[in-house]
Amino acid sequence: MNTLATVILITGAPGSGKTTLATKISENMNGVCVHIEGDTLYNMVKKGWVHPCDDHDKFYLNILWDNIVSLINNFTKKKINVVVDYVFSKEQMFSVVERINNPETNIKVVVVSSNTDLIIKRDAQRSGVAFVGEDRIRQIVEDFNSDKFPEKYLVKNDNANMDEIVDSIINEGCFFKLCCYYIKNSSLC
Repeated sequence: MNTLATVILITGAPGSGKTTLATKISENMNGVCVHIEGDTLYNMVKKGWVHPCDDHDKFYLNILWDNIVSLINNFTKKKINVVVDYVFSKEQMFSVVERINNPETNIKVVVVSSNTDLIIKRDAQRSGVAFVGEDRIRQIVEDFNSDKFPEKYLVKNDNANMDEIVDSIINEGCFFKLCCYYIKNSSLC
């Protein structure tokens, strides 16, 4: 069992490589680790489903945040590592961070970026609800660029060496490796 749980929250535009990265991190973490795919939780809604970009009153997104936070808190209480991937905005990301209530939890924030044309190419290979479309991709990338996540959280994934990225996220402190207690009581959020 882990002595201290680690939560790694991964965000980025659709097609930037979040899920691939999260899967590889989960497989390489020391100790027990779970991977929570935000898309899977969001897509549990079958009747009445709306695309997250069209959830203007944030009804389904607020349920998603509640579920993600509950799962993180339940796993970290048992000292189980958690990796979450979803298209979090900066505001949403730090809202989730603030709600993690286990003071003995390391939290890392990772923002995956890729070349917009590469993201569009990856998206074109998707189907069903996973397909986002070029216009939305461009808007989401623009939104991420305007969110101005601090540089230390950024990972460039233009077909980079995934093993090197995974190793740096797991083993280096540059991705916001702070105890949850300190995050809640600092000006970082």
